Amino acid sequence: MEKINLTCTNNGKSKPAEVLLKNDKFMKVVLEGTQITIELHRKDLNKAYVGHTAGLEFEWQPKN
Repeated sequence: MEKINLTCTNNGKSKPAEVLLKNDKFMKVVLEGTQITIELHRKDLNKAYVGHTAGLEFEWQPKN
């Protein structure tokens, strides 16, 4: 599985996650060491994936 680092935009902390599903506009990840899944979406291919869980916002910008 592909591993990424999600960044919490609320506090600036990063957390490793494993990608379960991914396409150009949607991604589903599970936070490493937990069963918490986050669905991230983006409308524009040049923007970051953004998702919400537990009142926090997470984002991931792929390296092109």
